Amino acid sequence: MARIFYRYNPETCKYEPIFHSRKHILGKTGRFLLVTFLLAVSGIIYLNVNHLSYNEIALKKENEWLRWEWNLLKGKIEKASEDLAALEKDDDNHYRVVLDMKKLDAAIRLGGAGGSQKYALDDDEKVPEVVTAYEGLSKINSRLEVENQSLADIDNRVTRFDQMMESRPAMMPIDNRQITRFNTIFGMRMHPILNTWKHHNGLDLTADYGTPVYATGDGIVLESKYMGGYGNVVIVSHGFGFETRYAHLSAFKVIQGQRVKRGEWIGNVGSTGLSTNPHLHYEVLYNDKWINPIYFMYRDLNQAEYNELIKQAKITLDREH
Repeated sequence: MARIFYRYNPETCKYEPIFHSRKHILGKTGRFLLVTFLLAVSGIIYLNVNHLSYNEIALKKENEWLRWEWNLLKGKIEKASEDLAALEKDDDNHYRVVLDMKKLDAAIRLGGAGGSQKYALDDDEKVPEVVTAYEGLSKINSRLEVENQSLADIDNRVTRFDQMMESRPAMMPIDNRQITRFNTIFGMRMHPILNTWKHHNGLDLTADYGTPVYATGDGIVLESKYMGGYGNVVIVSHGFGFETRYAHLSAFKVIQGQRVKRGEWIGNVGSTGLSTNPHLHYEVLYNDKWINPIYFMYRDLNQAEYNELIKQAKITLDREH
C-alpha cells in the first residue's frame, strides 16, 4: 500500500491528503533519473581515470617483464664486451709477445668488418635503446671476427713452432753413459791424420764400436752412404734451416728419403773414412753454415728422460711400420 502524505489546511483546520499531478510526478522522476545518470557517468569517469582495465593491467605487467628482460640482455651484452676485451688484451700482450708476433693495430680491432651496419628493424622498433643495443652487438660481432682470425693465426704459429721444436736438433746423438771421451774442439785444429791445420766443423764423441747413434731431431734422411773422409755418413734435413751429419759410422739403420723422429736409431759408431778410432763425428748446420753442436745438446736431461725419449721414438717408428 502506497504511503499517503498529508498537509495542514488552515482554512478547514484539517490535515488533508496531498495529491501530486502527473506533471509533478514526471518532473520529479526526471530529476531523479538525471541525477542518477550523472552519478553513474561520474563514477565511470573516475574509475577510468584512477583504475586500469584488465587488459591495461596485463599490458603493464608484460611491459615490466619485458623491461626486466631488456635490462638483463643489456647486462649480458656489456659482460660479453668486457670478456672479449680481456681476450683481446691477452692476445696482444701475452700470446703474440711469447710467439714473437706483431700486435694487431687498434684500428683493425675496432673497425672489424668496416662500414655501417644496416638494421632490419620495423618503424616501431627504431627506438634509441634498441638501436644502441644493435650497434653494440654489431661492434662485438665485428671484434669477434677479428679475434677469431687472430686466434687462428696464433694456432698456426703454435703448430709451426711445435714442428720447429720437434725438428730442431736438441739432444745428444749418443747415450751419455756410452761416451768414453768428448772432444769439444770446434774450429781450427791440427788434423790427426793429415797433420795440417784444418777447420773442425763438429764435435767428436768417442764410444765403443757399434754403439747406437740417434737422430737429434725430426727430419728426412738426405744421404745414407759412404762419403770420402766422412766414411759412412747419415745426413738429416730437419727443415727450418737445420741439418745434422753423423760421420764414421760402422752401419746404417736408415735409408735415403726416410722420415725419422728425434731419438730414432739411425746408425752405429764406427771408424770409417779419415778416422783413427771408433767415434762419432757430429755436425749441425743452420742455413748451410756450421754451428757448434754444443749449443744444441741438452745435457740437462737425466738418464731416465733420455731413455724415455729413445723409447718413445722406437714406439713411434714401430707404429709407422
